[in-house]
Amino acid sequence: MIKNALRRYFSNFKGFSREIWILTLITFINRAGTMVLPFLSKYLKENLHFSYSQVGWIMVCFGAGSMIGSWLGGKLSDKIGFYRIMIFSLLTSGLALFAMQFVTTFVGLCVSMFLLMSVADMFRPAMFVSLSVYAKPENRTRALTLVRLAINLGFAAGPAMGGLIIMNIGYSGLFWVDGATCIIAILIFWMKVKEKKGTLISKEEKQSLEASRESVFKDRPFWIFLVSCLISGVLFFQLFTTLPLYHREQFDMTELQTGLLLTMNGIMIFFLEMPIVGYVERNKIDKENGNYRLLAYGN
Repeated sequence: MIKNALRRYFSNFKGFSREIWILTLITFINRAGTMVLPFLSKYLKENLHFSYSQVGWIMVCFGAGSMIGSWLGGKLSDKIGFYRIMIFSLLTSGLALFAMQFVTTFVGLCVSMFLLMSVADMFRPAMFVSLSVYAKPENRTRALTLVRLAINLGFAAGPAMGGLIIMNIGYSGLFWVDGATCIIAILIFWMKVKEKKGTLISKEEKQSLEASRESVFKDRPFWIFLVSCLISGVLFFQLFTTLPLYHREQFDMTELQTGLLLTMNGIMIFFLEMPIVGYVERNKIDKENGNYRLLAYGN
């Protein structure tokens, strides 16, 4: 029984192209190196001695930069291509992280955090476009799930390693490691994956969508989806802002203990998400209309 369950689990990972596996690898490296984020609020409060209000405003700049970066990444991917955006984003944000540790003033951190995230989060929409180009149409959904799996597995490994680095080197080690993993990840991508032109959907599908498409403001299911994402994001973001401080002040937990607790989140997703998506594909549960509508709006 266990053997059959393992065979069924690993069968979900078959059929991907070489480029998809490389994208998965660099995503894992990049996210595993994202050690600054889970401990950013603790770093600002305990090392730089900012007030809770100041920490909150810096995190607002973090979120605002992330929104701007995601929008810019999508627009620029349409204009100059996802490949260049991915390389620019990770290389520049890696170098910026090296410099970030030397910024210690409130205003300086607000500005630098906004600029850093504006560049760093250009990577995400560009990476999702690259999946549509390098993945086969029949396993595009699983390819997206595979990369999401790498993101969550990276977040599982990152906080635990970040806790070890803080306890042995200090917070400055996080910035060096995070910046280095950004640069290493994009160098692997640049050396192993060649730029490829492509479209999200075929011309026939796009023409059909253009003929039937209505305004996004009239699409009720789409707005329900966006509101659900907003609520989930607000709740999930507490993991990287208030929760580490809560662990320290209420339970006197170390950075390593906080990191290990955050690791459990990624491990659970690793074991559950891919089998669920594989089940949806095997049973041909309708997902195409939703996917194509989102892709059409993205264009």
